[in-house]
Amino acid sequence: MIREIRNYGDPVLFAKADTVETIGSEELDILNDMWDTMIHNKCVGLSAPQIGVSKRLFIVNAGGVSIKGANPEVLKEGTFTEDTEGSPCLPGIKRPVRRPGKITCRYLDVSGEIIETELKGVAARAFLHEKDHHDGILFIDHLKPMQKRLILKSLE
Repeated sequence: MIREIRNYGDPVLFAKADTVETIGSEELDILNDMWDTMIHNKCVGLSAPQIGVSKRLFIVNAGGVSIKGANPEVLKEGTFTEDTEGSPCLPGIKRPVRRPGKITCRYLDVSGEIIETELKGVAARAFLHEKDHHDGILFIDHLKPMQKRLILKSLE
């Protein structure tokens, strides 16, 4: 089921999301809805807060990597690169953001296993972007203060 994307200003986007203890049927339903919503909105990832659910659930479908999981963590970061990012929470806004081009990460997968893996390129970027959402951080928070102010002014 396609869910409504929360727009910038919604309090759920600025809150710390709850840790997921296990991925049960409720979490699977949310992840499946997130997948449908991601595809519908032509994104490469999505986090639960973006659909109004304050849980550390995320999906990534980028760079040949497909993940449905919970509680994303970064264990190691590689060299930073810059690439354009956007978010359905800020429609029409895209800006270059510096992030590690390679990461070692860990997450809880839908089978209940803790997965530790290395991600590169757009998959690493999408993982980091979705992880940020769980801490109330949007991609514009990585921009220089003046760039962010201009974007926020355009949203008024």
